[in-house]
Amino acid sequence: MTGCRRALRAVSLGLALLAGCASSGAQRTHDAAHVARHNLARELVSRGDWARAFAMLDDLYRENPEDVEVLTLRGIVFRERGLFADAEKDLKAALKLAPESADAHAALGIVYDVQLRPDAEAEHREAVRLAPKNPAYLNNLGFSLFLRQRFKDAITSYESAARLAPLSPRVRTNLGFAYAATGDLRRAAREFQMGGTEAEAKNNLGFAYERRGDMANAFELYVEALRLDPKAARARSNLVHAALVLGRPIPPEAVPAPAAGDGGGDAAAEPPVKVVPSQTPKQEAHP
Repeated sequence: MTGCRRALRAVSLGLALLAGCASSGAQRTHDAAHVARHNLARELVSRGDWARAFAMLDDLYRENPEDVEVLTLRGIVFRERGLFADAEKDLKAALKLAPESADAHAALGIVYDVQLRPDAEAEHREAVRLAPKNPAYLNNLGFSLFLRQRFKDAITSYESAARLAPLSPRVRTNLGFAYAATGDLRRAAREFQMGGTEAEAKNNLGFAYERRGDMANAFELYVEALRLDPKAARARSNLVHAALVLGRPIPPEAVPAPAAGDGGGDAAAEPPVKVVPSQTPKQEAHP
């Protein structure tokens, strides 16, 4: 705007400078449209709409092959579609252009984790170094360490994430599984309670016992979870599995209630999960 006002006052150079104002207005329109497309691409990635996200990101890439955000997001889409070599290529290209991009380091760390490559930890630690207040990166580092059975180190990372995002269900649930892996079931139970409903906590604790080979305790906890929430589909599936392993009759709690339509919404009774890096607008402070 300042440039346009100067042009209006500069009569002798009016034509040239006013033409500049017109082109700058067109540029602003172009920039606004470009930003809107970036925002939509981020939203599509956050929703897991990989096909539409890729189409938009590929168009943006063709317009500017050195757009670091586009390279990072397209790398994430490639990763989620199982195209790990393509994902690595895009993310390394992003890091060549912007070595200080915490998002790209975090995304590349996840690519390496999926392939159980040893390079993952260094990428996650670099993301944490660059953005130490982002709990998503601490969660991802914790997950990477958990995968490698470095449970005490994983706890340290998850606890740092929990200090930044104390109400994050994913951080608390992941921390619970890490405590359970060290044999501290009491602390695991507390974290599961902070990470979800009472039924979800029972189900996750049951799964933690199952991972330790204690199917009898797992069975009882799955029963408790279903009594608290008869619609909890995952707890029901876990209970049926436990009954079969133990050679027990399938309990009545495992019989679906009539017209039970939804999946129960219980927290994941499964090993910890990592998060998409922080470009995605729906990241919780994530995990």
